[in-house]
Amino acid sequence: MVTPYFNYLGIIGLVLIALAWIPETLEIVKTKKNNLNLKFNLLYTFGSLSLTIYAIYLKDNIFIVLNAFAFFMSGIGLMYKFRK
Repeated sequence: MVTPYFNYLGIIGLVLIALAWIPETLEIVKTKKNNLNLKFNLLYTFGSLSLTIYAIYLKDNIFIVLNAFAFFMSGIGLMYKFRK
């Protein structure tokens, strides 16, 4: 069983990672251009999806939200990469 203090630590990590992704994704949407390498973008998007599924299996809410958010944000970037 995880103590509440470690849950807070996980939530803080989740928020910090989300805050890092938001400006990058907003820039991609604003400029309609994704400068990330396609291979990186594909690997990251499907890696995040895989980790989301795994976190659901483990029933770990913090990692479900974190990886689902990462999948969503990288998916937006990937969408703009293919929109060229």
